[in-house]
Amino acid sequence: MVINALKPLNQIATFLKVQPGKITLNDDSLPVRVVNKNSNFGYINIILELIKEGNTNLEGCSDLEEALIRQWIEYGFVYVVKAENPQQIFKELNAVLTTKTYLVAHKLTIADIFLYYFLQDSMDKLSILDKEKYSHVSRWFDNLQQDSSIRQSNKLVNFNTLYLASVAPARR
Repeated sequence: MVINALKPLNQIATFLKVQPGKITLNDDSLPVRVVNKNSNFGYINIILELIKEGNTNLEGCSDLEEALIRQWIEYGFVYVVKAENPQQIFKELNAVLTTKTYLVAHKLTIADIFLYYFLQDSMDKLSILDKEKYSHVSRWFDNLQQDSSIRQSNKLVNFNTLYLASVAPARR
């Protein structure tokens, strides 16, 4: 699962309605954002700067929430981007989302949006059976994609299970 690691940063900037600037990867594969000759390095720093510029409250309401958000962002760029087997990522996220609507708090945070963008292509490639297997991730993802400002130009991932009824109809 090779992911364009810069695309989510540009999509977050668009979601927050801020200037993305020029975002590139340096020689160490670390993202660099340049706006008006000011540079930010690293996913977390760039995302926190985008939130600050966007004047939103997506960063969490407590020190604990802020720390958890940073951990989820780190999880995204350390594990999700480099995952050879996205099934393991879905399995882990499914376990976390068993009793939660969002990853960190009882409301949407930048961690949810960040991972949504990272997982967009992989979710679209999942079979209907896999989407049902990872039902909590599917519920979370579908919830996020219903907001057109989050989804942007990404296509809606189909979570319709009516397909299964035609493939494996109920017996009488």
